[in-house]
Amino acid sequence: MIKQLKIKNFALVKNLEINFSSGFNVLIGETGAGKSIILKSIMFLLGEKANKDSIRTGENVIKVEGVFDNCSNNTLLVLKDLGIENDSILLLSRIFDANGKNEYRINGSIVALSMLKQVAETLVDTYGQHENQLLLKTANHINILDSCKPEILQTNKQNIVVLLQEYKQVQANLTKLGGSFENRERMLDLLDYQIKEIENAKLLPNEDEEIENKLNQIRNFEKINTALQTTYSNLAGNNCANENIKNAIKTLTSVSKYDNQFESIIERLNSSLYELQDISELLNDIKNNNDFSEYELEKLDERLDKIKILKKKYGNDIALVLTFLENAKAEREKLFNAEKQIEISNKKLEELTQKLNKECFELSNKRKSIALEIENKIAKEFAFLGMKNAKLKVNFKDQTTFSNNGFDNVEFLFSANVGQDLKALIKTISGGEMSRFMLALKSILTENYGIGTLVFDEIDSGISGEIGSAIAERIAKLAKTYQVLCITHLPQVSAMADNYFYVSKQTENNTTSTKVEKLEGQNILISIAKLSGGEFNTDVSLAHAKELKNWAEKFKKTF
Repeated sequence: MIKQLKIKNFALVKNLEINFSSGFNVLIGETGAGKSIILKSIMFLLGEKANKDSIRTGENVIKVEGVFDNCSNNTLLVLKDLGIENDSILLLSRIFDANGKNEYRINGSIVALSMLKQVAETLVDTYGQHENQLLLKTANHINILDSCKPEILQTNKQNIVVLLQEYKQVQANLTKLGGSFENRERMLDLLDYQIKEIENAKLLPNEDEEIENKLNQIRNFEKINTALQTTYSNLAGNNCANENIKNAIKTLTSVSKYDNQFESIIERLNSSLYELQDISELLNDIKNNNDFSEYELEKLDERLDKIKILKKKYGNDIALVLTFLENAKAEREKLFNAEKQIEISNKKLEELTQKLNKECFELSNKRKSIALEIENKIAKEFAFLGMKNAKLKVNFKDQTTFSNNGFDNVEFLFSANVGQDLKALIKTISGGEMSRFMLALKSILTENYGIGTLVFDEIDSGISGEIGSAIAERIAKLAKTYQVLCITHLPQVSAMADNYFYVSKQTENNTTSTKVEKLEGQNILISIAKLSGGEFNTDVSLAHAKELKNWAEKFKKTF
């Protein structure tokens, strides 16, 4: 159970410490004082999604700590599995800052959110208005039913998960092998088309780059030709470089007998002359061969377009297209030789289908047995809560496909009155009936939980009078086994409490904060009288509050 709760900078709460006790703990106070904030801080501590808007104005970080004692065996087993040291006291803490960063700790050790939630699930169970919406969604009904006796269903559900995973893998393999004969033929036709299209193209490595270069040359033919002609004229035309070097060699040769160093210079000039003559001839050949036709340009454009189409379909470059070709050939070869593998896979699929059917039938039969038990138990709870004619029916419909939940499709049907047909919850149940439905369901579920604390956030919403008294009695019975934290606006429910916490707002220095005061003696009667409405601090109202309290104490002595 929750022994102590410390809250810092959560919404209206600046700094708060609450010491809860076993039994029935009630939170009362004016609307907007912060009662729900306290319960939300507990859910925040236990891993519920955080919101930056929850950080108190002017602050940067939320911190919530909770001390739990008398932990259940379930909690101790989870802590052991997680490798967390534990004793009789369990300390949880969570920090959340304005940057969205979280820190979770269990007994001082930093843990992951998933680890925190595993522990949290064994500590606290909650009922709030959002759970009405969960119950109204048919998809959640099967999980609610399964939570009634999870240990009975566990083995079948685990087996189904394993078998279904293998089943899907075999299906995936069959798909790769082409599946049915017709599908395999379609895949072979497609692969043949793709292979033929690529092979007929006779692609060469880097061919597209070479074509691009050639097209670039053709598009700049005039510029290139002019440059070649000018360069050739400079090297081999009249008064050109070649002629000038020849004249230089002739001149130096005439005086070389007078100075030996001219011989090496003449030799170098001869080498330059040969190199220039070779370059001149090369440029002349390029110039003479630098020609194209419109037909060549058209063919190059067509070839490049063809390559672009193949690249768009099979890869970003020619290398990837050729890789696709090799893979397609390998896939075609595999499909040609797939008949034996398909036969083996189909046989395996039949075996898995039989096993899945067996596990699903067993799971479904167990569920139906649990459903009958729940229907009978909840009928008694309905009668206790003032709905003696109400009925719950767990309706089963088979799905056409397997899922991790087997092939059951579960829906809760409800009728509140004699002669009224059973219908889907969302079509027939009222707000007050929903609150009693949830309390009845929680009363049944807690029989199988190892949870120490139940949290009820305005479970009595939309209820008054005799029905409110019935709800008060049911919560009081639960509080004999579990610690209960409850927000209520009904004096009957409040009167049943063992411990009272009055939540109020106070304003200092232009800031508002929530404070909590544990009530004793006469203040308890005043708080109950306030819930009754009208003048609360009168002899009549206090006498009525005392009468309610005496009724509650007398009832609690009966069990």
